Amino acid sequence: MRGARRQCRSRGDTAGWACAVSTLLVATLAGCAPATAAAQEPMEVVVTEVWSTPGDPGFGLPRGMAQWPDGTVWVGDRSLEEVYEVSADGRRVAVALRSGDGPREVGSVHRIAALPTGGMVVWEGSRFAFFGADKRPARRFPEQGSIWIMGFIATPDGGFVASGGFGSDPSHELARWSVHRYDGRARHVKSWHPAAERRRWEIVRSASGGPVAVTRDGGLLVSDAAPFRITRYADLEGGGARLLVEDESVVSSSELDRAVVFGPNNSRTYTSRWTKSLFVHELDDGAVLNVVEVVPADDATPQSGLWLVVSPDGEIVARTPIARRYRVWNATPDGHFLATYWDEPNLRSVAAKLEVELVPKS
Repeated sequence: MRGARRQCRSRGDTAGWACAVSTLLVATLAGCAPATAAAQEPMEVVVTEVWSTPGDPGFGLPRGMAQWPDGTVWVGDRSLEEVYEVSADGRRVAVALRSGDGPREVGSVHRIAALPTGGMVVWEGSRFAFFGADKRPARRFPEQGSIWIMGFIATPDGGFVASGGFGSDPSHELARWSVHRYDGRARHVKSWHPAAERRRWEIVRSASGGPVAVTRDGGLLVSDAAPFRITRYADLEGGGARLLVEDESVVSSSELDRAVVFGPNNSRTYTSRWTKSLFVHELDDGAVLNVVEVVPADDATPQSGLWLVVSPDGEIVARTPIARRYRVWNATPDGHFLATYWDEPNLRSVAAKLEVELVPKS
């Protein structure tokens, strides 16, 4: 026996999480206060697939997942320029939106987020498409400036927060910042959170920012892509900043220089082959779940995931390597996480719904 398990459960809204305790659970990973001394033991994260699907048709380059209130999931595909709907049990996949310029057509999908109204926003690269709770197109707005996207989350007021390097002009007034707030009409409200500190502009733009999450009390979490650093903001406009944790043994500052590869004659190739934080989420008592993509400098070593849980006072209480490199996109109201991964043996992308538990370390 590995001991009592603590399991993620969500509150069913975008503002936070709540504990769901059964006779088999001591407390939840979502942060219920420890009920026994066993909760003080070294812990590890266990990830289990609730369902997984390679898609039918197959996925190209997934770039976002979000769940509708009826349990179905939308998966955005950047390369095929389509959005797929996966059934609540993960057994059926259909094309929901196709490439084109019509009301139910999309371009190159960058991110998807579920709105608190029950609708959905799809970031198409050059515009934002909003859908109502009935899954019908509601409105479309042009993108307000170009962002090299690292994080994307809907906010309780119907707007959203995007994280990433802004534009391609280092002198632009927003180029210093990596977190950008938008209202429900996709209009830019404010930018803050310092961009990456590097001399090369290509690195600053490509590596600034990181995953973001709305907190239970209406604030914001920002996990920098590199180095490993999580900042808690008291509101959605960047007020009341507090550094929760910083640990370069998880992701070092040097990883920023791997974000862009420079070749002969100063040519450059943007790459994802660098270790970075890709998902952050607040748990029930203020603890934080963070997922890091680990890309070794040695090409012979497989890439993997590193799943961490950080206590409200900034202590890393679990640091678990996961062999499968899940790209986690969103949390769901029913206490799970939506992710994709590359199935190397079958050379295909797979979408999955995950259950995550915190257990005593064996």
